[in-house]
Amino acid sequence: MPKKLGITKTTFSNLEVRYEQIYSVSFSETPQGQLGHKKGREVLAKIKFFDDACYLQCREIFDKNNLVEYYYDWYAGNGTILQKFHAHYHPNDTPEEVKKFDPWHWHVPIDEKEKDGQRVPGKEGYTIDDVLEEHVLPHILRLKRSKK
Repeated sequence: MPKKLGITKTTFSNLEVRYEQIYSVSFSETPQGQLGHKKGREVLAKIKFFDDACYLQCREIFDKNNLVEYYYDWYAGNGTILQKFHAHYHPNDTPEEVKKFDPWHWHVPIDEKEKDGQRVPGKEGYTIDDVLEEHVLPHILRLKRSKK
């Protein structure tokens, strides 16, 4: 059984109600026969916003309601990666310079051409709400203010 993160899976259907800046949330569960892992169930979601063309591409793998791992990748409207927020354990044969950030880590691109970015420590217990409230929504608010 994979290690759990100690946080519950996201209820994607509630996000549009909870955050007025969200334009739409689309999500689906990956059928068991199409999973590329045996860790548990998997949900894929895309969150779009009213005031900016940026979006979050999300992937959560869970056992019952407990997350085993997640990937929240934040994109600009042109498809450039802005930042990745991940929580997962790398396999044992992964180099120590990568594993030292497990499970909570972020990928911060150095420039717009970079896809993976520099791996930095994340915050333990970080959820989709934290990503929205501390990164995405303040970014949208700054953009909105700069257009006035």
